Amino acid sequence: MKRFAPFAVALALVLATVGSADAQSKPFRLGLTGGASYSSVGGSYFSVGDWSWGGIAGAFGQYHIARQTYIGLEANWVQKGGDRVGFSEGSVQDLKLEYIEIPLTIGYVQKFSEWESNLYIGLSLGFQISCGMQATSSGSSVDCDDDSNLPPKKTTDWSIPLGFGFARDLGSSLLGFDMRYVLGLSDIFEASSVRNRSWQFTAKWAVPIGD
Repeated sequence: MKRFAPFAVALALVLATVGSADAQSKPFRLGLTGGASYSSVGGSYFSVGDWSWGGIAGAFGQYHIARQTYIGLEANWVQKGGDRVGFSEGSVQDLKLEYIEIPLTIGYVQKFSEWESNLYIGLSLGFQISCGMQATSSGSSVDCDDDSNLPPKKTTDWSIPLGFGFARDLGSSLLGFDMRYVLGLSDIFEASSVRNRSWQFTAKWAVPIGD
């Protein structure tokens, strides 16, 4: 339960602010996002590897429950993993992972002139859609399910996203930038204590809906 403590604190903060919601301004926002992820893994089964770059793309929605507070829901395709990951048996390989992630976030917004900034925290559930190992020396690759040296993989991944962003109001839409750190809570492989950690850098475009 300690892993979910940050999310519980954030949820309590939102519940405390709901009563102060501005009845005249509760807009929805719908948008698209795309950018890059910078990821690595580490744990008892693997030694810490190098960080590797990947892609991220998706869509999101936000609802402002108060003048400076919103809840957000996203659906993202994300590449994760790490380069030159050392295995317990001595081999070194690149771990290539892909997920569909669904983060639920709670954020605080500060507006100034035509700009706004935000801080947020949340809880994310990821569904693994690809897992591969690529030999660093030869470049040959194999699916994780076909590697007898690996423990069974887990197809879901819980994590905590924590980040900030800023956006400019263009009138009928908003264009911004977002940076977050995603702390993995779940093992990538069964009983391995190997977890994802990643930075995600994205551009966001959103359209406000409602008054």
